[in-house]
Amino acid sequence: MITVLIIISVLIFIVALLLIDFALGKRNHLKNLRFLDFSRTSGDYELYTSGDPLFKHMFEDIRNANQEINMIFFIVKTDPISQELMSLLKQKAEEGVKVRFMLDRIGSFRITPKVIKDLEQSGIEFSFCAKPKFPYLFYRSQRRNHRKITVIDGDFGYIGGFNVGKEYLGKDAELGNWRDYHLRLTGPVVNDLLTTFFDDWYLATKQNTNPKLPTNTTGNKDIEIVASDGGQLEDAFLTLINEAKEEIFIGTPYFIPSERLFQALLRALERGVDIKVIAPMKADHLLVKEAGIPYMDRLTKAGGEVYLFDMGFYHAKVIIVDKQLCDIGTANFDRRSLFLNKEVNTLIFNPRFVVDLRLAFLRDVQDSQNFKDHAEQHFNFGTKVRIGIAYFFRPLL
Repeated sequence: MITVLIIISVLIFIVALLLIDFALGKRNHLKNLRFLDFSRTSGDYELYTSGDPLFKHMFEDIRNANQEINMIFFIVKTDPISQELMSLLKQKAEEGVKVRFMLDRIGSFRITPKVIKDLEQSGIEFSFCAKPKFPYLFYRSQRRNHRKITVIDGDFGYIGGFNVGKEYLGKDAELGNWRDYHLRLTGPVVNDLLTTFFDDWYLATKQNTNPKLPTNTTGNKDIEIVASDGGQLEDAFLTLINEAKEEIFIGTPYFIPSERLFQALLRALERGVDIKVIAPMKADHLLVKEAGIPYMDRLTKAGGEVYLFDMGFYHAKVIIVDKQLCDIGTANFDRRSLFLNKEVNTLIFNPRFVVDLRLAFLRDVQDSQNFKDHAEQHFNFGTKVRIGIAYFFRPLL
């Protein structure tokens, strides 16, 4: 009995330390938010919804690079597609192309010192970013750099939801087909992506590169980069929701909104706005689906529609408003993206593109099941227990 009490006391003490660490770390984070304030600019864009064509075209652009390649990913693994990417980067570095390659320290934990040494010996400048460290070790371990940016010769930029690994090619037996959105950008907007990359590079390496941004003149479609640091994204999403007059379509792998965002969605329903949400039927992380179920249930009871994609795994991050504008990027509709992670999104103000994107969204609705049709299984005893547990972990989900 005494042993049990000691164990319980130790666990309570550890939890208390973690909560204090998180609270103090959050306060420090909010005091030191970095703002990259970009205005609306112009450019062209191409959308990819599956991994094979995306990596085919990205690798082709990398092969054709003759000046520099700047790349950051949340996750790169050591599987064949990851090896292909790193081999290609090594080849370009050996050809004399300047290559900067940056990865999130926890997301890309599989990248070992041996792999890094091999990269650097070929001439690649490599760095991890968002390294957990004291003080606030627990908080900083939760605060990830979730951005995925590739800029090639200052001419082409890639941004979106795809990381690098076999599952993003639909080759994971459990997750199956992978649905995601990624953009290839050209024109002046690429400079803002490059600025975002170099801000992260400076924080990770303390190298103040003062890059000379290229003069991009091609592309005449309105677009805006939104780079968030765990403090600005909620307001950006609120603006989209509050200004909607007809419809809001949200695609996200994790539907765990803040209370402000959720109340804004309910008010939009009261205004007569049509709201549709797509999330995955399968979950790729513990408790993320259970954390979202109460919001899905309340939204559907208020008149919204929630669909669970079951033709594979749904990883797209998109908000479509009134057939006029859309938001595509790295940020999920969850509390981790809103308040912890570094993210980068694009706002596109091109009705023709938005209409096509909307049709793609509705096709995914056809490959989904209505949340209402599975209400019983979402609220069985086992799921209710997991929902209760997930409630306490929402700030980390």
